[in-house]
Amino acid sequence: MLEMLEILIAICLIYALFAGMVSSLTELVSQMLSMRGRVLFEGIVLMLEGNDQHQWMPGFLKPFFIKSTSRVEELYQHPIIDSLSPTGSSRPSYISPQIFSAALVQVLSHDGSWIGLHRTLDDRTTWLGKLLGPMLDEAAGDLEKFKVKVEAHFNAVSDRTSGWFKRRTQVAMFVIGSILAVLFNVDSIHIFQHLEKNHDNVQVLVTQADKILMLQQVERRTIAADPIAENVGVNEVAAQELKVSVENLGKQIEDFKQLGLPIGWYSTQAQTKAGPTMQEYIVSQLLEPMKWIGWLITALAGVLGAPFWFDALSKLFAIRGAGRKPEEALPATVPVPVTVQVSAPAVSNVSPQDVPLNDYEASRLNGDDIEGLQRALGLAPSQITGKLSAELRQSLREWQRISGRAVTGQFDESTVLALLYSSAKGE
Repeated sequence: MLEMLEILIAICLIYALFAGMVSSLTELVSQMLSMRGRVLFEGIVLMLEGNDQHQWMPGFLKPFFIKSTSRVEELYQHPIIDSLSPTGSSRPSYISPQIFSAALVQVLSHDGSWIGLHRTLDDRTTWLGKLLGPMLDEAAGDLEKFKVKVEAHFNAVSDRTSGWFKRRTQVAMFVIGSILAVLFNVDSIHIFQHLEKNHDNVQVLVTQADKILMLQQVERRTIAADPIAENVGVNEVAAQELKVSVENLGKQIEDFKQLGLPIGWYSTQAQTKAGPTMQEYIVSQLLEPMKWIGWLITALAGVLGAPFWFDALSKLFAIRGAGRKPEEALPATVPVPVTVQVSAPAVSNVSPQDVPLNDYEASRLNGDDIEGLQRALGLAPSQITGKLSAELRQSLREWQRISGRAVTGQFDESTVLALLYSSAKGE
């Protein structure tokens, strides 16, 4: 029983590192292609035009082929929206409902007046007339009331586009995971058979998994004592995030190669089986159905994401009963710093916006994760809502400032691991 549990721990570590590679590469590709902004643009085009131009096309390809109309282009060129992204860059990945409604009223009315707006929407046979005309009637001459109705509808559209983005990201992660599984020859079935016969290798992986979890906990405690960092500009943050993504991907690939497992096409075991040529060996492996099943299992594991597998590791160690207490796990040379409680600001009369600000938030965070992050950041019980609230953003910025990180108010994989899963293991 214990031996099988340790094999499961070893496999979870393998999957965690593999899923980390998949997540990092997916996020890197998504950032380079500006997928979040493309999907938002697609949603706005459908909202204002009501015509799905490419119904036959797979969803993840639509953002690259969606065509905008002059009205949508005019909306995006309005200074209120155009100023959200640097000159010459891609479309903004997030537009607040208030900014959207203000820009839309200006574009439709040409002068921001109720009369101009009414003139544009007077024809109820057009798509915009059917969509916004009833809102205009209900507002009864109150422009602010009309904007509130537009904002509510835009929030619904944003929720819809977030759902599209999550589903498409899952597809992208599966495709990238499949490519990596074949490229690195990460066959889950063969790895499991190898671990069953090599218990020493299992012990090494179990020890390594324990060290990784402990290092996360040490990082969580020591960063609280780091100097306070200054805020950086938006462009610098974006460049830094892209650089960190590339560095993390390289490190994860290197860590994965160092596991000492039968992974890769040019391992010693592969050379032994190769026979006359390595090409013949690779071809023979590609023709084995069980190989494809093993790669498929690995790809599906990558879709679940590294946080899922690190959480599974923590639970398996708890079941195994070999986990040390947090105080005992800390090296003697590392002093235990004073716990920093980040107090959440008082609730304002502005409704918090439960809208993801980057690709990772949109595709990887669920309500349970967000509740855990709210607890980890010290929010009051009444503010534990499972939503990306304004209070959560403010507390995250304070934590980033205290811990010496770039102050973005946005979650990424390293931040979630540092806050959520490290703190969970320390409880």
